[in-house]
Amino acid sequence: MGITGWNTGFEPASGRVSFEKAKTALCEGRYSDAADYFGEVLKADPFDAKAHKGLSDVYWAQGRTEDALNSLTRALELKPGDRDTMLACTRIFKEFGKDDFSEEVLQSYLDKNPHDAEVRSRYESLADPANQGQADDAADFFLRQGELQFERGKIPHAVACFEMAIEENPEMAEAYNNIGVIDLEGGKITEALENFLKAMDLKPGDPKILANSARALATAGHIDTAVEAQREYLRRCPEDSEAWPAYESLIRRSAGSRWRPDGLSKEVADIYVRMAEMLEKAGDLSGAAEAVEKALKLQPEAPESLYVLASLHYAIGQKDEATQVLGRALVIDPSHARCSDLLKSIRNGNGAGAS
Repeated sequence: MGITGWNTGFEPASGRVSFEKAKTALCEGRYSDAADYFGEVLKADPFDAKAHKGLSDVYWAQGRTEDALNSLTRALELKPGDRDTMLACTRIFKEFGKDDFSEEVLQSYLDKNPHDAEVRSRYESLADPANQGQADDAADFFLRQGELQFERGKIPHAVACFEMAIEENPEMAEAYNNIGVIDLEGGKITEALENFLKAMDLKPGDPKILANSARALATAGHIDTAVEAQREYLRRCPEDSEAWPAYESLIRRSAGSRWRPDGLSKEVADIYVRMAEMLEKAGDLSGAAEAVEKALKLQPEAPESLYVLASLHYAIGQKDEATQVLGRALVIDPSHARCSDLLKSIRNGNGAGAS
């Protein structure tokens, strides 16, 4: 029986739905979900080259380079002339330092598609490393020009420059990131997420890309994934005091969407307060913020919870916010000693922290 007559027990329409869900999950950074959806497609049709290619994108984003290469190899076997698969394959060969393999794949493609200027340029750069230096110089020039045009408010010119930078160097993550920022500010959320995903694929740990991705994911309503991206950004840039309130806000939105205090007692609130203080002392400010948020949901006007919240603001350099929270707590309980002591400490500027 031929492949076309093979009854998979899986409707083509369902396969298309799973594939679209997989692409959406990949774009949103939900890699586990994306892998599951691609797996559903491949379970129904093990010969689906696009699903193998999609699974390789998931593995690449997760840092599983070898698995990504295996999936790409399978995709190329099934669909040797697919341009996107071929380019992704050369990117991974480059990661392994196998430029000779990349040349072979590119040459095979060019034999059948001799007029593809971008692929030919990439092939020539590999064959002659000096050409790559020239391409990088041109890409850097267009990137700088795009950023200059953006600063001047000439957005279409900026986008054109960034696109030319990508033409010169298809692996210029900064250009994809910058286009993503423009898309995000223009309300093109899906396009922004796609560009940030491309940028993240090329530079997984870049702080600017992580921060922008978190912002786009939050705007799109993908709060849990945004929390992960913001957490990773803060792990790399803990000194960015402005990013901590954004992280705290995301934590609140995330906790609020799936945690409800209904039926819980005051004693539970006290437990969250103590947990928050312990996490703060251990240096886990994000965990402390989440715990104190839950305590405040249970007891919105509890001075002890407000004290911990103020100490968190103070710990990240937000003295004005800490002062406001302490003032609110002391209105509720003017005799609260720890709130009074911390407020004096902040006003005196003697650096004494919460105890």
